[in-house]
Amino acid sequence: MKCIKTKCPFNAHSAGGGRNRSFPSDCLVSDSVKEVAFSKGDFMFSQDQPSCCVYVLTDGVAKIVSVTPDGREQIVGFASPEKLMVGLQSLSNDSYTESAVAETNITACKIRKRSLLSAVTSDAHVALRLIDAMNAQLAMSRAMIRAGEHGSAPAKIAAFLLLLLPTDKHDDRRHVLPVSRSEIANTLGLSEETVCRQMAKMKRCGILYAPRGGIEVYDWAQLNAIANETASASERAA
Repeated sequence: MKCIKTKCPFNAHSAGGGRNRSFPSDCLVSDSVKEVAFSKGDFMFSQDQPSCCVYVLTDGVAKIVSVTPDGREQIVGFASPEKLMVGLQSLSNDSYTESAVAETNITACKIRKRSLLSAVTSDAHVALRLIDAMNAQLAMSRAMIRAGEHGSAPAKIAAFLLLLLPTDKHDDRRHVLPVSRSEIANTLGLSEETVCRQMAKMKRCGILYAPRGGIEVYDWAQLNAIANETASASERAA
């Protein structure tokens, strides 16, 4: 099977793989992979649903949601291509501990859990890639927590937006992030009014534009400065 995403953790020729070994397929777990698509708003899976698969996104963004004991929905993260595998926690649970919702139209590689776990026990390359994916998920979770711990509302928002963009795309081009102001507020524990007010200030500074249902970022350097709460950024966003 030809892997359709070179930075997929199970692509035999992505970073760290394929240099010292001849692979019969581009995909290390080709026997258990199926390409699937979801429309915006579709549930990829629901919390407490019996778990059967994990997903590697090849296009689009997924929102990860947890339902609290009192019935509130809490956004705990977002997944995008080359960022996180979706449903990874299911490998050690009989059911999904969170829900995944398509924030945009999505295409993904669907990998059967049982087949992946079997591949891990028989192929060290697969095991190492899975460890890398778990480490990436842990790093993202920690980064999300740190974003929420920034001292000021502008810094929280800026740090969060920076997390949504692939690292190699922090450049001078404009980028559209498919996340709403209400979702930012939910994720960071801020009021929607606070998020709207701070983003209006950033808009006046030429940092971003917030059309309905998305955020268009113009100036990543200023956004990064605000996330780090530098004196100059604080003056610009005041």
